[in-house]
Amino acid sequence: MKRKLFLLTAIILSLSLFLAACKQGEIDEAKAKEIALNYVNNMFDVNETQASVEQDQLEYYRDETGALVTAGDGNSTLERLYFVRVPEETAIIQYEVAILGSTGEVLYASRGTSSIRLTDAQKKQAEELYAETSEWEDLHVAAMQSLRQACFDWAKTKLDESRPVVLDANRGETPGVKQRQFGHSYYVVTRDGRVYSVSMQWPSMQVLSIEVIND
Repeated sequence: MKRKLFLLTAIILSLSLFLAACKQGEIDEAKAKEIALNYVNNMFDVNETQASVEQDQLEYYRDETGALVTAGDGNSTLERLYFVRVPEETAIIQYEVAILGSTGEVLYASRGTSSIRLTDAQKKQAEELYAETSEWEDLHVAAMQSLRQACFDWAKTKLDESRPVVLDANRGETPGVKQRQFGHSYYVVTRDGRVYSVSMQWPSMQVLSIEVIND
């Protein structure tokens, strides 16, 4: 429940902008599943075909500036959200997608680390990093630089953006030296002004989550 509340709070940041955009009309569960599977397969380079769908509602208010917030005075409005999870029947969720019911827009997508497999070369990298005993050495610096470059390359390909701006901006903590694998998050800004938060894992260089911050 705490995880869902966190997601709903994050989603409110971009909800007002999506509602202001041109709507395609309410989507149903079947359409939400189709959108989510296409998104998962494209963004995470997999080939999933089955998923479960859960509906939820987000209550929001308008503040004095017209922005949408999760608390306020006056009349509230309810917005439908779909949470699509892959695979369909398991206690471990490998992929999860949050979709706005009124537009079909994907607001958030994530993958579980259990779906990631390291290559032999990546396992070697992880062991070499773990073997470093100093607080912060060249291997750690190189690892962070390579992860940021991987995020840049991913954004160019998946977000169809030739020159994205990738910013750390304190989106994640510096990894400890005694870790074989670690994740880090970055803001990605594209030419059209859209801002994403992208979390990636080292040394797999796989995306763990994609969140639309604003549009």
